[in-house]
This record gives sequence, C-alpha cells and structure tokens, in this order.
Amino acid sequence: MKLHLTSYPLGDKRESSRRGGYVIFAVLIVIVVLSLVAYRFTAAMSAEARASARANDDAQVKLAAVSGLHYAAAVLSDRTTFSEELDSNPFDNSTIFERIEVPAAGGSSRKSAYFDVRSVARLDGGTYEQRFGAIDEGGKININSMMALDPTGNLLYNALMQLPNMTADIADAIVDWVDADDVPRASGAESSEYQSLSNPYKAKNGPLNSLDELLFVRGVTPDLLYGGDRNRNGVFDDGESGTPDLGWSDFLTVYGRELNVDSTGTVRAYLNGELDTLLPQLTQLIGDELATYIVAYKMFTATKTDASGNLQTTTTTTTPVSMSSGSGSTVTAGTVTVTLTSTQPKQTPVTTATLAQLQDAVQTKGESNGWTGKNKVNSIFDLINTRITLPRAKDAKAEDLDVVAFSPLLDASKRNELLGSLMDKTTVTKDVEMIPRINVNTAPREVLLGIPGMTEGYVDTIINTRADQVPGDAATVSGAWLITTANIPSSTFQQMEKYVTGSAMVYRVQSIGYFEGGSGPVARMEAVIDTNQGAPRFLHIRDLTDLENPRGFDPSKTSQ
Repeated sequence: MKLHLTSYPLGDKRESSRRGGYVIFAVLIVIVVLSLVAYRFTAAMSAEARASARANDDAQVKLAAVSGLHYAAAVLSDRTTFSEELDSNPFDNSTIFERIEVPAAGGSSRKSAYFDVRSVARLDGGTYEQRFGAIDEGGKININSMMALDPTGNLLYNALMQLPNMTADIADAIVDWVDADDVPRASGAESSEYQSLSNPYKAKNGPLNSLDELLFVRGVTPDLLYGGDRNRNGVFDDGESGTPDLGWSDFLTVYGRELNVDSTGTVRAYLNGELDTLLPQLTQLIGDELATYIVAYKMFTATKTDASGNLQTTTTTTTPVSMSSGSGSTVTAGTVTVTLTSTQPKQTPVTTATLAQLQDAVQTKGESNGWTGKNKVNSIFDLINTRITLPRAKDAKAEDLDVVAFSPLLDASKRNELLGSLMDKTTVTKDVEMIPRINVNTAPREVLLGIPGMTEGYVDTIINTRADQVPGDAATVSGAWLITTANIPSSTFQQMEKYVTGSAMVYRVQSIGYFEGGSGPVARMEAVIDTNQGAPRFLHIRDLTDLENPRGFDPSKTSQ
C-alpha cells in the first residue's frame, strides 16, 4: 500500500495562528468596553440614587417646614391652647415651638424630620434676638390702616418720619404711592414721574398687597426696606454688607385684622343699643354699679367734672383782631377764639345717690319712657369724669337737695378695677370688622412714637412697664393698663384710642424643617397667619430656603 502525504506551506499555519490571536484580543476589548459601560451605568445609577435620596430628603424637610406653618396656625388660633399651653405668650416659648417631630409615614424605614417655629425679635435697644415663637404684625405700622384712618396721608407721613433712615422725600413718595389721588405731595412722586422712566408704570394709588410693592416707590431700596441682614436671621454673617438689621420691614406691614370682640372672642356690648336689654347685659359683664351708671348717663343730664368730681364749665369767647392800615385807620384782620375751662366746687348742697337710688331712678324712668336714652356715648372715656343729677321727686320741696350720682370711674381704685373690663367688654360702634390698630404691647419705640398724642415720656413708661403686665388680662388686651399702670391721662388716651389696642390677631412665623442633629438639608418657610376666631387662614406664604446661605438658623443649637 502506498501512502500519499500532502504537505502544506508553512506560511499558512502562521496566518491561522495570527487570526486566533486577533479573536482573543477582540474578546478582551469587548469585555473591557462592557465593563466600562457597566461601571458607568453603575456610577450613574448610584448618582441617581444619591440624587433621589437627596431629593427625598429635601422634600421631607420642606414638608416638615410646611407642617410647622400649619402647627403654628393651629396653636395660635385655638383660644384654649393659646391661654393654657402657650400661657398667652406666643413670642418666646421653646416648650411649644422647638423641635417638633414629624414622623415618617407608617411602616417607612425613613428617619423622622423635625421643625422649629422661629422668629427674629427686635429688642428695644435696636439689637436682635432669635426666639422660638411668632412676630405680632399688629405691633407694626399698617400702611393700609393708616390711610383708612386718615386719607390725607398726614397720619402715615408722621408715623413714617419716626423710622430710622427715613427722609421727607421718601415718606412723601410712599404716601403718594398709596393715596387715592394723583397729585404729588410737597416732595413726593406720582404717576407722572414714574411714567417718565425707561420702564414706565403707574403709582398704585390704593392699598398695598405686599410690602415688596414699596420697592417701586422712588427712593426705596432693598437695603432700606429689608436691611443688610440678607438671610434675615438677626445675625451679621460673613458675606453680608451694610447694616445688620431688617430695615423698615421691622416696622411696616400691610397685613392686619381686628374684630370688635372681647378677650374671649365674644362680640362686645354696644353701649348705644336698646336700654332694656343693655342693662342686664352690662350688669353681667361689668357689675351693678357701673352698668347702672352707664344706663343712667344715657337717660339723665350728665355734667363734665374734673378728676375730683368738681363741675367744669367751658366758656368760649371770640375777639376781633385789628391792625393799622398805614393811613391812620384800623382794619379787622381776623378773630381770635379763646376757650376757657373753669372748675367749680363740688357744691356741698347735694346728696350723693346710693346705688339703690340710682337703680330705682333708672327703673322708674325706663319703664315710664319706654327705655329710651337721650344721650349717646361717643367714647368710653366720656363716662369717666362725669356726674349725673337724678330727676327730682314729684313731692320734692324747694329746699330739698339735688341727688347726684358720681361716675364710679372717678374713684382711682375702682377705675383700676373696672376700666379694663369696661374697655374689653363694651364698644361705642356697631362695626364688627375694625380698622386694625397698633398693639402697644408689642410695638417698638419707633412705631409708638408715631401714634398721635404720644410723647417720649409716655413711650419710655410703656416700654419699661409692659413686660410686667399679665398676658390675657382684660386691662392688657384692651390697652387700659396705659391709664391704670402707665398713668397716661384718660383725656390723652382718648386721643389715642382709635389708633391703639392691646390685642393681636395676625402673626408672622418662620418654620425650619430639618433632620436630627441638624445634618443634611434644611428648609425654611414663612407665613402670615390670620387667627380668624379659631378658623385660621394664611394671608401670605413664602419659601425662604434660598436665604439659607449662610445658614440662618442652626438646628443643632437648641434653647437648652
């Protein structure tokens, strides 16, 4: 048998070997590429997971901050919680407003978030203090209220001129911005000036909806309105310039509300209402003596007295004023009116009425005349320095003395006891919605000085004694303590009464949402809350999280 051997060229074996090497190399490249793709995919997914977790954390602390706003609204508007748990002190109460836990959803493995309700309080010396609590918007100059009380704008102008860094030009321009007309004040600015700008606009000529609108007013800058404290935390942080204050926002507001209700939320007794129902109503609210005197004041002849009960008479004389005409003759240049008040003795030939006599006179007169009154009470303070002469009996003799009832409020001790309840429980107007007034219990010095009739001395006394007043007391919430404790004369307070109160209804709060220890993201929300008789509503909400650079409130620092 023959074997046939076939030989192949040596070069073909080398080529096959090279092709095998290329395949291995290609496989390695594919593996490397796939590994890189997998790595990039894993890195991207990890970044997405971290971003998702961060977004969840951000959302969680923001919702915690929003929860804080609703929590504050509930606490401030509930009268029982306000008086008992808050002890009528919503301005500095860490027990109620610090480190409130917001647990994660049931069954969730996520950690709980927390919130603080914070505020930055301006102290009387012009410095600031961080607190756990709210800010009373009623302690500020309400621009809209000032214009409602005095459409000429003079009241607002005089109040604005008490603020730091305020000028007559800017004060006039602010008044022009909100007054109803388009006629500029002495150094003000109206639409005619704003229309000439490169980006023209018209003056508002009406109530403001936001304090930010003042930035449209000529001369008003962000530094003046909001100060140099960019993150609004009351601390001069690195990177902030200007003055470490909150500017005019400390003193101005456009949010306010006041209802004609007493400290319990009940509509006040109308002193000019029907006398047959007024007497039992007042008796229950302020006691027999003062209730009977008020009804008698409306029925009988009342006379003004001084603080001791002495009669006062007012005499007005008008005298012409003459001047030389230059040719030897005189002409009348005008008149001068002089009003003189004289005090007469108490007149001993009178009999002071007993409470029983006064009640009998009121009952008899009321029943015979259908409970009608000829006198109107224009102000509660009309009742203080007065006395009433009761009708003479039909069988009275000429030599019988008049029977006179003196106002119980003439007695200083009784006045201190009764005036708070009188001002808290009664009113001389039927309106339930009132023009919001300034809360003297919280207003800073600069705001108090803008109240008509106020002096530096009165302001010093108010600031030095108001911390001693009992929160929730009738004299405190009505402002009667200005007379009974601060010793402001009732006649002077009567000039102020349409501008001042002692109660609060609208608050500004900031809620800080965060995690345990303050690590991680922080959210910051602000709201203005109208407590609205227990049904709170938000007048304004703003996200202030962007201001947290540098961080405004450090959650790791507690009040403990």
